[in-house]
Amino acid sequence: MKITKKLSTGGTAFARKIAYEYENKQYEADLQNGDTVKILDAGNVEAGTYGDQLNFKIETRNGEKKISFNQATQNVLHDELGEDSESWKDKEVRVILKKDTIAGKKVIIAYFVTGDWELDEYGELTNPNEIKAEDIPFDAEEDQG
Repeated sequence: MKITKKLSTGGTAFARKIAYEYENKQYEADLQNGDTVKILDAGNVEAGTYGDQLNFKIETRNGEKKISFNQATQNVLHDELGEDSESWKDKEVRVILKKDTIAGKKVIIAYFVTGDWELDEYGELTNPNEIKAEDIPFDAEEDQG
C-alpha cells in the first residue's frame, strides 16, 4: 500500500473567503474579490480530502494563510510568471472570486491572476488581451498559393 506523507506548513490556517470569528474576535474574509495578495513560497503538496493538493502560503489582509491553487490558477501563473513555481515567490497576484455550485454544494472559487485576466459572461477565466486563433482572419487566397 502506498503511503502519502502529509507535509506540514507550520500550522498555517487556510485562507477564508467569508467573514469569520476566531478567539472571540471578528475578521473580514481573508480573500475578497479584487484583493492583491503576495505569494510567499513555491508551494507544497499536501494530502487533502480529495487527494493531493498544491498549497501555497500567501499574505492576506489578515496575515499569512495557505490556500490550494486550482488548475486554472496554476495555468495562468505558469504562462504569466514561469513554469517553475519557485519564480512565483514574492510576486503579487490579484484575487478573483466566483460563486458556483459544484456537486450540489455552494462554493466560492478563488482564482489568483496577473494582468487583465477576468471572468467572461459565462464565468470562465479569460484574458481579454490574448489573441485567439478564431480572432485571426483567414485569407483564402494566401492558403491556395
